[in-house]
Amino acid sequence: MRTSFIRTTLAVVLVCLFHSVAMAGNATLAPRPDLPPEPVHDAALNAALDRMVRETLAHDGAGLAEDRVHVALIDLADADAPRSAHFRGDVPVYPASVVKMFYMGYAYHLVERDELELTPELRQLLTQMIRPSSNIATGEIVDVWSGIRKERVLPPEEFEKFADKRNACNRWLHRVLNIEDVNANQKTWGGTIPDAERQFLSGGDFGGPWVNRNSMTALAATRFLQLLAQDRLASPESCDAMRTLMKRDVSEQPYQKRRIAGGVPQGAEVYSKTGTTSDTFHDAGIVQLPDGRTFVLATLITGTGAKGDFIPALTSRISAYLSADRD
Repeated sequence: MRTSFIRTTLAVVLVCLFHSVAMAGNATLAPRPDLPPEPVHDAALNAALDRMVRETLAHDGAGLAEDRVHVALIDLADADAPRSAHFRGDVPVYPASVVKMFYMGYAYHLVERDELELTPELRQLLTQMIRPSSNIATGEIVDVWSGIRKERVLPPEEFEKFADKRNACNRWLHRVLNIEDVNANQKTWGGTIPDAERQFLSGGDFGGPWVNRNSMTALAATRFLQLLAQDRLASPESCDAMRTLMKRDVSEQPYQKRRIAGGVPQGAEVYSKTGTTSDTFHDAGIVQLPDGRTFVLATLITGTGAKGDFIPALTSRISAYLSADRD
């Protein structure tokens, strides 16, 4: 009943929005914004992160192997000189629903370029995509910013046009934000995948391996979230709206206890996007500690089997470490 209502409502929303952004997928790229400094790799922070990851694997990882864990951390204590560290954070993985934060950011980018109107209907789609993580809403958002929807297998020329429009978010990430290690061009699926989408997943070779799946590194996720944390992904007002959508509170969302929000001290604020499939268990978020110190963390777990409380336990260790590191 609820799914039927959502499908009907979102279909109406798409009709209202689609025409106004039919060319968005081919829009001229915006000038590169005034981006904050890239985080600098810090050897001492990385040594501490390596130690905390291994301690967490030993005590809270439920048998997780090191090669299933991908972590990246940015310490924003000094906004003009952010520090970074990672543990296999440069290895691309399937992002599951974490990719939806990129689609949210691109939608707000188009709004600020007057290529998309932030109507109540679009706000509803964004809310459904980020908070309950609706795959239906995500598909509608992708249709809106790409300005195209296809279901049948496409001939080569038509496929190239389709692929070009669907890579609009990638062009923004790669060329405008200078975040390279992301492929964000696919819808997220919980049911039957139309033939055109399967063709796109396989890079044009219908029935072939899915070489064009969404992917990202933990490092790419943290850089994106750094821009959001520092109000540089879009205007401060738009960044605040995006963070509001991503706000996490375990008292209201008990399932977040096994993610980043479940490991922060009382009084901390968390803005994150999770992702879960049969072989992924992810969270990527911004954490503001009670003392005001802010850090960005992406923890991505791949493979099947138990995950334990690795994410909240690691978050707790990192929070304590950074709170004690006041120099």
